Amino acid sequence: MKNYLFIFLLAALSSCTFAATEQPEKIGPALVYQAEMDFEDARLNLLDAIEAQGMVISSTLHAQTMLDRTAESVNGKGNIYDKAEIIQFCKVDLSHKLVSANPHNLVLCPYSIAVYSLKTKPELIYFSYRAPYLDEPAVEDIQKLLDQLILEAIEA
Repeated sequence: MKNYLFIFLLAALSSCTFAATEQPEKIGPALVYQAEMDFEDARLNLLDAIEAQGMVISSTLHAQTMLDRTAESVNGKGNIYDKAEIIQFCKVDLSHKLVSANPHNLVLCPYSIAVYSLKTKPELIYFSYRAPYLDEPAVEDIQKLLDQLILEAIEA
């Protein structure tokens, strides 16, 4: 009986479609991951990954809502995103290391990860963050952290 259950589970898993990038794609100033998943699951998975590291979310920016609300007043397109939020948070030890290396690195705090879907393909979720300034060695650990958090959110 256990063998049949195991075979059934393998068959079910093999029929699932999951498309995700394992490495980010550089698009303009952003490093972008993508996965086919539900937006709310993606957002909650990201929040869980951040909080599991003991970090506190400092703010959630509702980018899609703001852009849709203001589009008409600036002759903008609006309605580009199906859903879009930017999650901001900090990891104290990395931030201290960052500003100790260069006090002007303060501009890199807090860290931000955007999670969004486009109106044209709402089932495709993007996770992105600003491409780091790699001439500053202290930034490498932050990039590793951001990559790790996104991959955890995708794989959860």
